Amino acid sequence: MRFQYRPAFALVLALSVAGAAKASVMHLYSYDPANDASRDAAGPVTLQVSQGLLHVTVLNLRSTVAQATADLRPADSRALGGGGLASVAPAGSGVRDLYEVQKKDEGPELLSALCPGASRAWLAFSRVGMDRDLRIAVIGAAPGKPARLCHLLAYRFHGEWRAPATGPVMRERDLPHGRFPGT
Repeated sequence: MRFQYRPAFALVLALSVAGAAKASVMHLYSYDPANDASRDAAGPVTLQVSQGLLHVTVLNLRSTVAQATADLRPADSRALGGGGLASVAPAGSGVRDLYEVQKKDEGPELLSALCPGASRAWLAFSRVGMDRDLRIAVIGAAPGKPARLCHLLAYRFHGEWRAPATGPVMRERDLPHGRFPGT
């Protein structure tokens, strides 16, 4: 009798793990520039990420001090051409997750500011998470030209905004007043 419950227990356990793997929590991580080049190129930034048990997906990048948000979509490294991300990002940079900058809202302005002359842009991030410093490779491609590195930005983790547990991508007007929690 005792062994009759094992298949049921295994099924319940498998469904629980599968549900937890799909469940996501929304986070807003703020970063301060770690050097003058990053400060001049983009200034402080905030990432809205969806974090699950087995994944982290960056949904958008926003200027922390300006009213600008660029929506991002995960991209395949092959979009950068032969050699993919490894051929464009500097060795040892730690960037690994590639996202295409969407051409809506302030995406085109970000593209123009960070990679002049490019018609398409990608951001490649190092590992994103709480208390982790960040590197962002800004990659652009002009029509008929191969993808190129425009900037390698370095950031220090600053803090996490309070955010709803779930919901749609947020805009600046949806954020609490003040630059960071408690301000």
